[in-house]
Amino acid sequence: MKFPKIAETRKKSAPSKNKAPLSIITAIAAVSLWLTAGTNLLPAAFADASQSADPSQSHEKEPFKADQTPPDMVVDERTEMEMLRDLGDSLKKLEHAATETIHEVNRYAPSPVNSDDILNAAVMDPFWAQPFDPTLTASLRKGAQLPPRKKWLDFDVSQVEGVVGILQHEVSSLCPPVALSNTARDSFKVELSMMSEANGKIQSDNDQLKTLAKGPTYDSDKIGKTAHDMRIAARTIEECRKRAVKALSKK
Repeated sequence: MKFPKIAETRKKSAPSKNKAPLSIITAIAAVSLWLTAGTNLLPAAFADASQSADPSQSHEKEPFKADQTPPDMVVDERTEMEMLRDLGDSLKKLEHAATETIHEVNRYAPSPVNSDDILNAAVMDPFWAQPFDPTLTASLRKGAQLPPRKKWLDFDVSQVEGVVGILQHEVSSLCPPVALSNTARDSFKVELSMMSEANGKIQSDNDQLKTLAKGPTYDSDKIGKTAHDMRIAARTIEECRKRAVKALSKK
C-alpha cells in the first residue's frame, strides 16, 4: 500500500490565499447591501420612533374644560393657604403703589407761614414735646395744586402695573381643595367669584391708569380717582381672602 507524502497532503489541504471563505464574502455583501439601501431597510420600530420625534407629528393635549380641575394645579389645603397668604402680600403692595400714585397727583404748594400758624402749633403742642416746625402747620392750609412729576408718576404707575400682573396670576390660580366639605367648598367658590369680579375691575382700572399717565398733560383728578378705585377693589379682595381662609379652616 502506497501512502502519500506528508508534503503532498499539506499542499492539498491548505486553503488558497487568493480565495476568501464563502461565509466572509456573504457577510460583506450583506453589509454593503444594507449601507446602499440607507434608511429604507430600518426596522419598523426605529421608523416609528423617528416619526414620533418629529415635532410636526406631535399631538396637543385636550383643551381644559371648566367643570374639571386643572391637572397642573395643586388643590390641597396647605398649598392653598400659602397661596392666600401670598395674595394678601400682593394686595398690600398694590395698596401702597396706588397710594403713592394718589400722593403724586395731590401735591400742593405750602402756604405762607404767619402768626396764626405759630399760634396753632403752640396750641397743638403746648409743652413743645416736638421741635417746632411751622411748615407742618402751614401744610394744613394748602396752597396751589402742583402738577405731577413725570418721573415719579411713571415709576408709581409701573409699580402698580407690575403688582396687578402678579395679582391676576394669583387670583386665577386659586381653586377649592378637593378635601373640603360641600358647605366649605361652596363658601370658597362664592369668595373666589367675588375675588374674580373685583380683580377684573382692577385690571380695567389699570388699563385706564396707564392711558391717563401717558401725558404730556395730566388730569390729576382722574388719575387720583382711578388709583383710589383700585384700592377699593383691592380691599374687597382682601375681605374675600379672609373669608376664604376661614372656609379652609372649617374643611
